Amino acid sequence: MNQWTWLFKKFPFSNLTIKSRAVIGSSLGVLVILGCQNLMRPQSSGTSAKDASALGAAVIEDKSHIVASIKVFVADAQGKEAYIADFDRTTCVDGLPTLWSTGFTSVFGEHRFDIDYTNLVDKRASVVNIKSGKERFQIAVDGIPQGLSKAGLCDLPFRTEKTTLAAGSESSKEIMALLQSVAPDCSFGAAEGGKLSCTIPHGGEGDVRTRLDLLTKNMSTKWNHQPYLLIRRLTLTKQLLDASQSADEAKGLHKFCRVIEFSLPHELPLAFRSLNWQSKVCRDKSPNKDLIMIGLDQATREIEALAHRIEDTSLVGTFTLAVPHDKSPVKEYWISLQPMDLPVLDKNDTSAQNPCVWHPIFAEQMDKALIAMDLGQIKSPSGKSFCAPIPDLAKAMKDSDHYIRASIASEMEFPIVNGQSKLLRLPTGDYKFSITQLNGPFSEEMFTTEEIIPISIGQVSWKTNRPHLVIKNW
Repeated sequence: MNQWTWLFKKFPFSNLTIKSRAVIGSSLGVLVILGCQNLMRPQSSGTSAKDASALGAAVIEDKSHIVASIKVFVADAQGKEAYIADFDRTTCVDGLPTLWSTGFTSVFGEHRFDIDYTNLVDKRASVVNIKSGKERFQIAVDGIPQGLSKAGLCDLPFRTEKTTLAAGSESSKEIMALLQSVAPDCSFGAAEGGKLSCTIPHGGEGDVRTRLDLLTKNMSTKWNHQPYLLIRRLTLTKQLLDASQSADEAKGLHKFCRVIEFSLPHELPLAFRSLNWQSKVCRDKSPNKDLIMIGLDQATREIEALAHRIEDTSLVGTFTLAVPHDKSPVKEYWISLQPMDLPVLDKNDTSAQNPCVWHPIFAEQMDKALIAMDLGQIKSPSGKSFCAPIPDLAKAMKDSDHYIRASIASEMEFPIVNGQSKLLRLPTGDYKFSITQLNGPFSEEMFTTEEIIPISIGQVSWKTNRPHLVIKNW
């Protein structure tokens, strides 16, 4: 017999049943594991009073239960609270949480903004970065917000989930100042449910109608040549105002939305092209009346601003084509004008930074917001809120220029018969012109735009009073 088999049989364990052996084996395994853990645990020769005190403090403040995001409320004198922001306590630098998130409501819905003080505390720039969706803003500030830095926000107990600031405190004013800078058209207050609300002031039906009637009167009596796009936008706005005041609300809303749907995009004021506004007005069964009036008020502001630009910066003059008949292959031509420089539109800002603000009607459509700011139909606080640098910003600014110029020019493209003149209203500036023949000996043949080659190109200046430009040769 093998010696190991003999020893096993002699050991008392061999006389136990299988079940008993399993129980004893499990118990021995547990004892071995506990012994190994005890050997691996670091041993201390002794614990000082100081170490014991630190250990006690660690037990009292268990950091495994830290609440990183803390809600901030503002309480008025009556104790009514309104939520204004969250901050991330893990981003504290010298008492100031650098990352915040805030939000508020309006008739357009819920709006969220992320606030970042990182550039400011790192001393890279005296700006606070604000983000809302795809839109980026930079708010110019004088320095570190002292109220927030000294409010003890970073010293709150670890399990704190919310804190309250007094409505008139310096810290609450610093938060609201940022919101007021980026959204100057908002009138902030506490809404039902303890949330911050943004109310957009706007004119009522009577006020808007009076302003539209005054515009119509001035255009018909003071102007001897009205720009088509501006007249069209004025007409559509009056039609939409009438539809919004229909006694049959459902029928009026249907007409209202069909006018918007079937109008050409450039014939509509910016507000009526807002995707955010359209979805709220024409896709909800019972749209808020304030939403409709905000759109009508914004459209009227745009037309008023463009009318002032026409009176201040455009000139009425004559364009004449007088080419000798022996050098003119056809009778009728097509003239195209293209601005060579930025229009003289009384822009106050000449800095490298572009003023930028947020408005709920143009949310996520910065190209339209830039035009509205340029026209002054939404507020643009000087030296406070700017567009953060983005790749498409330069294009958006150029598009803004083009929109305004096209809106106040009577015609940039038009047919003209050789030997005749055309009365034009154009913004002051220099223009490139191109002349192509409109008909000819082979007029039955069809040509694409790319195949048409101008027979003459040149440059004209539209800056003197009552300009009269004459083209006498190719």
